[in-house]
Amino acid sequence: MQTVSIVMTTYNGGKFLGEQLSSLADQIYPNLELIISDDGSTDNTMEIVDEFRRTAKFPVVVRRNNARLGYAENFLSATKLATGEFLAFCDQDDKWRPEKLAIAVEALMQSKADLFVHAATLIDATGSEIGYFSQGICKSATLEPLQLGPWAVFYGCSMVFPRQLLELIDSCYRGAHTFEFEGALSHDLWVYFLATSLGRVVVDSRPLIAYRQHPSNQTPHVRASWLRAWWSAAGVAAHPKLARSSIAHHRGRLLEDLSKSTSRPIVRQAAMRAAQYWRRISRYEHMRVEFYAAAGLSRRTFGWTRLVLEGGYLRFEKGGLGWQLSVKDLLVGVWRARRPKRKMNVVNQR
Repeated sequence: MQTVSIVMTTYNGGKFLGEQLSSLADQIYPNLELIISDDGSTDNTMEIVDEFRRTAKFPVVVRRNNARLGYAENFLSATKLATGEFLAFCDQDDKWRPEKLAIAVEALMQSKADLFVHAATLIDATGSEIGYFSQGICKSATLEPLQLGPWAVFYGCSMVFPRQLLELIDSCYRGAHTFEFEGALSHDLWVYFLATSLGRVVVDSRPLIAYRQHPSNQTPHVRASWLRAWWSAAGVAAHPKLARSSIAHHRGRLLEDLSKSTSRPIVRQAAMRAAQYWRRISRYEHMRVEFYAAAGLSRRTFGWTRLVLEGGYLRFEKGGLGWQLSVKDLLVGVWRARRPKRKMNVVNQR
């Protein structure tokens, strides 16, 4: 039986950590190991971890970082301690349903997919249910490579995937963040890029975890109105500081290098197709920045129309950025409609 390595990062998470660890202990999938990487907690987090390790029915590996790594690097470096065939990212403050990993492994084995993701129930600090977080998953399905939005993401706490996915390209080359103006790409955005570019993705509409919302992690768009949710899902307005054209170009080169270095024909072919795809995305994003920056309405309209005609707003599975973004770009980029004044958040763009 395949082993699942649960990769958890902690930082001053003592308030909810016990509940999460209990939910891991209750998993019906029997072959597990738990990797916990602590980023310098000063509360009772490590006491809770040590107590759990003494009584756990599966191996628990604990690492305490000498210096703060930040959540993304903490997760990615912790994966290198894992020995299981599958990895599952785990936050410190949620609760998992007992069948989560059993469902995920079965789906991955049957579909030969490179990523399994699912919906979630929303709970508050007391554990009371307050909503449903679909992550844009309308129905359960298996999706082929390059069928999901290029700049989207599924939350790391919902991801289960083969460990070998992270062995294709070293995460030190992952490049810049796609939603923030500075910093490296987050762990879940990196896995999303690799999996959606090179392999199948299984999406499951069942809520297999309780995703806790509390003041220190509250994500505004998770419980947004339908209009604000649509506005976020349409995509991010073009901004030169996001450098998405350069990021897409970088991804194309990574995939081209992979196609030349891998000994696996299936990976080689997938990487070649994905490299061509990301080169097109790079061009589309460059065109977007150009017409957003144009001074005159006629020049902006021309730039937007040109992108439409070149297929830049085709559906994701057709190699475009999605028709919803064409509406947002027309409103914001061409007509200069006022953008909502709020901090940019990672959103799912399915």
